[in-house]
Amino acid sequence: MRKSITLITTIVLTLAVVAFAEDNPGIRDELAPQQFYIDYAAFTDTIPNSMILEVYYKIFSSGLSYKKWGEKFKADYSVDITVNQKGKQITGLSNDGSLVADNYKASISKDDFVINKVVFHLAPGNYHLLATLNDPNAAEQLTRPKELDIKLKDFGKERVALSTIEFLRNATPANGDSEFVKDGMIMIPSVSRIYGDDQPEIMLYYEIYNKNPQFSSDYLVTYNIGRGERPLLSDTSLFPAAGAITTRTEKIKVEGLLPGEYVLDIEIKSPGAKVNTKLRSDFLIGWSVTALLKNDFKTAVEQLRYIATSDERKKLLNSTLEDHLKLWNEYWKSKDPTPSTSENELKDEYYKRIRYADLNFGNFGRGGWKTDMGMVYVTYGSPDEIERHPFDIDSKAYQIWYYYGLKRTFRFVDFNGYGEYELIYPYDGDIRKLR
Repeated sequence: MRKSITLITTIVLTLAVVAFAEDNPGIRDELAPQQFYIDYAAFTDTIPNSMILEVYYKIFSSGLSYKKWGEKFKADYSVDITVNQKGKQITGLSNDGSLVADNYKASISKDDFVINKVVFHLAPGNYHLLATLNDPNAAEQLTRPKELDIKLKDFGKERVALSTIEFLRNATPANGDSEFVKDGMIMIPSVSRIYGDDQPEIMLYYEIYNKNPQFSSDYLVTYNIGRGERPLLSDTSLFPAAGAITTRTEKIKVEGLLPGEYVLDIEIKSPGAKVNTKLRSDFLIGWSVTALLKNDFKTAVEQLRYIATSDERKKLLNSTLEDHLKLWNEYWKSKDPTPSTSENELKDEYYKRIRYADLNFGNFGRGGWKTDMGMVYVTYGSPDEIERHPFDIDSKAYQIWYYYGLKRTFRFVDFNGYGEYELIYPYDGDIRKLR
């Protein structure tokens, strides 16, 4: 049965309903916190004609179903991984596990998770990996299966080759047995590859393979971080080769980067040795209000247009740099529906909608939250139903969004044919005043 919590909040001079829904048949929120991530890295193997494929997975405990277990709570799970080639399964495995929480609050914590890895030995080639998280206590499938297309390169074919990049959460000296030990360090993978406020540096592990086991020159590595072909950050590192296999752990500061997707280009040369090999990987700078406040306070305040009054926004904009964060926190504290808890549900929901609007309704460089669809989505949340008409012969493409519980309907038309849907009259409510 569908459940929702409804909060009433002042938006400009009108009242709007902010509904929190666990399930909605209209728009599926891709930015709801993911409970399950997978990633991989590949390295050379001691077995002839074989590569080591390490598959990592991360499970957030709050997404599992807990049951009373004595004085504690326990959740069981299994992760099924299959490796397919040319449409046929060639290998796979299932990992079972359980998590124990001391109390109910711990069982729903958004900060607790488990990271694990499995290893396959595979010949070079192209593979398709499918990973499924199963919860025997859940009434239905927790998450959609995760899929990865993997190309295992034969590192021995080139004179100098670079392994794939393993993105790390942290690396500490090994003082005992661990499945995550490499090069004398316990290296915990960053399965989501998300960095930002909590992790202002990206951490990398990779290996350089040289056919000449006596190679002793230096490697010069250039790191470029950017979006597309435009580098935003650059760094270099010079270190000696260690023969046939040189291992490397690196940290690169990413402070100041705005949230979003980035590419990391690595180029390795060896002065005077005609070595030149390249590799590209991608990662994320996590969206956070803190990052936006630090880098673009004006936009952060502008994003409050659907919930804050003009006077509240002016007060924030006219504050000094030193008072930005203080007044910002005071504003959101005044809106907190449950001030006795550490969570601010209204704030979390509001920014989840802002992020969703940016991903789904942006057009020609215009932020999705600024569009008509973004305005309605941020204000009212996911529609109960969307009626889509993309190819009607006698009309422009249009959509109708229905909010049955709120007794509201909104119609959007793509007048120019480029996916820039505009809200048209008649529309329910006085939402245009939000502009």
